[in-house]
Amino acid sequence: MYQRREQALRHVKAITLSSGMRRGIAVNERSTETNQLVISYMFLRKTVGWIGSLLPIVLILGNAIIFAAPRPDSMSGYYYTHMRNVFIGALCALGVFLVAYDGYDDMERWITNIAGISALGVAFFPTKPAVCPAGATACPPQSVVRLTTGQQVVGGIHLFFAAVTFIALAFMALRFARPEGSSGESPEPSRRERVVYSVCGGTILSCVVLAAASNLLPAPVQAAWPLLFIFEALAVVAFGVSWFVKGRTMMGVLSRVRRGSLRPDPGQAPVRADV
Repeated sequence: MYQRREQALRHVKAITLSSGMRRGIAVNERSTETNQLVISYMFLRKTVGWIGSLLPIVLILGNAIIFAAPRPDSMSGYYYTHMRNVFIGALCALGVFLVAYDGYDDMERWITNIAGISALGVAFFPTKPAVCPAGATACPPQSVVRLTTGQQVVGGIHLFFAAVTFIALAFMALRFARPEGSSGESPEPSRRERVVYSVCGGTILSCVVLAAASNLLPAPVQAAWPLLFIFEALAVVAFGVSWFVKGRTMMGVLSRVRRGSLRPDPGQAPVRADV
């Protein structure tokens, strides 16, 4: 445990050092700002985890209790309900957080950037609206009799971005499970954490495959069971759990920051850099 905390502390120092050099400031003269940066870095991870974990629950409860509306067949279908702003806002927040997240190495940054941009694509390119044949007695909210060409194209783009987002998040969770971390500076996860990350990554990939396979089931089965929503919700929750656990891996550093023990080395000269 002590070794893991020391590894995490070295990583945080490296992050703050590089951030300070990019801004052209004396890092050792900005201890308070450094502590705030460490807390913000961990808070970012935990925020991503909470948004992912709570989004399916918030959508279901908000749509059923507050608006008493029928449940859509998928999470993306909430775009056509009164919970549209919550759905889009959560995806935009996740997208921005993932793009802003500074990973341990270039690979992590590429993965999170791709996932973040794709999440924004999911938000801004809505899924296809439900098709309700003429003469039907009950239809989902904002359903149409026939899809237009524009709705089909936008729906296809939405599907592409959704698949890329989930696959990228699965690979990110699997990278969290690497025994030696993502780079030499990253804290090594414990055995239990590696199991959680591996299960989360495998769950996300399995849900992507199962969600695609559920479209091949007979229409009565799809109507009776919201399989697409279930698989999407499980994938989103698994993503949230992996990031929430990742945020807790640096709690030792956070406790040091709150005690004011994260201080620059006395013998280290201030580091300055010109932008």
